[in-house]
Amino acid sequence: MMRHVLVTGATGGVGSTLCRYLAETYQVLAVGRQPRRLDELHEMLPEISTYCCDLGSSDDVSRLVDMLRSEYDHIPYVVNNAGVNVPRSLDDMSHHELVSSLSVNAIAPFLIMQGVLPAMRRENFGRIINITSGAPMNCFAGFSAYSASKGALNALTVTAAREHEDYDIKINLMSPGPVRSGMAPAASMDPDVCLPTFDYLLNLDETGPSGRFFWLGHELPLFPDLEGVDWLHGTASAEFPRIV
Repeated sequence: MMRHVLVTGATGGVGSTLCRYLAETYQVLAVGRQPRRLDELHEMLPEISTYCCDLGSSDDVSRLVDMLRSEYDHIPYVVNNAGVNVPRSLDDMSHHELVSSLSVNAIAPFLIMQGVLPAMRRENFGRIINITSGAPMNCFAGFSAYSASKGALNALTVTAAREHEDYDIKINLMSPGPVRSGMAPAASMDPDVCLPTFDYLLNLDETGPSGRFFWLGHELPLFPDLEGVDWLHGTASAEFPRIV
């Protein structure tokens, strides 16, 4: 039986590369915002199924989730790849631009996870890859909306992974690295370089990691080492200098 994999942002650099690669062994459910580009993708890969959705609209995402749940009993593999980047200083950024970044980069993956996780729990199997970035760990000047939205996605992902520790459901973060895409057309690497990491995460066995961050074949730490901090009692060991 062909395995179903949902891929958002399917017409972008990473998304289209991933769809071409996965179509060999999976039934790809490709989600994109632009009908013309979805048609072009379908012409190139007639075996895939395409869905047009504005991931910046929660109503649109909810309709997509309802449609997918009615068509497919269980979607065991999900790649939340779609993303937007609005390079703007905090002073120049509008409220709408911040909300739009959060909607596409964090809220849409949240709604999709909510939609697919009940069946994953019922079947005791699921693999979710949420595409993130090193941005929220670096917080480069001029990219506050992107960093904030990916930071929110990171927190949602790790929390969801911890909530499903008793199931064979793996929910991880992956940064594709500095690859060419619509957001980074001049980047130095071809999107193909991230395919081995996708392979690894989609094919994790039941003992594999969950709630972790992967980048170009490496696992990177998401959080600082805070051993010695007792959050509930408001104390910290001597390695954390007191300032007051």
